[in-house]
Amino acid sequence: MNICVFGAAREEIDPGFIALGETFGRAMAREGHTLIFGGGARGLMGAVARGCASAGGRIVSVVPWFFDGPEVLWEKNTEQIRMETLSERKTVMEQRADAFAALPGGVGTFDEIFEVLTMRNLGRHDKPIAFLDWDGYWQPAMEMLEKCVERGFAAPSLLELYRCFTDPEACLAYLTEEAGKR
Repeated sequence: MNICVFGAAREEIDPGFIALGETFGRAMAREGHTLIFGGGARGLMGAVARGCASAGGRIVSVVPWFFDGPEVLWEKNTEQIRMETLSERKTVMEQRADAFAALPGGVGTFDEIFEVLTMRNLGRHDKPIAFLDWDGYWQPAMEMLEKCVERGFAAPSLLELYRCFTDPEACLAYLTEEAGKR
């Protein structure tokens, strides 16, 4: 299965987040999944790629041309796809993926995972979506989505379109099971 992983590209984060990314990448590779990601060598993106590579996994990076330079991009890819824009990048990642996982990240991660969630909510795809949490990072987002439903801004069915996990193995099991139902 191709799993698109979104996450932080910054190094200036708690090492616990980095450990989460490496653990998730290793688990993906052990289960035979392919990593589809934004191609960064730093932060959680780099951690997931390192973990996946260390366990012999396949890695597909999708990168806009303006992301370049030494130590910016992950270089040990099975395949690298170059795009002109971030919008094209998201489209390719979404098309190549069978499932999506959001690790903690900044506004780029928010943009990516909420676009995927929006498209699923609109019936444009039926691919499973998971948030992988550490230290309560995603809890405010989970509360915001619940409040969105409580206040009538979204149908209750929105809350059935994703799951939030703290355990990488449980997250992968969910994605695998849900993708198998498609």
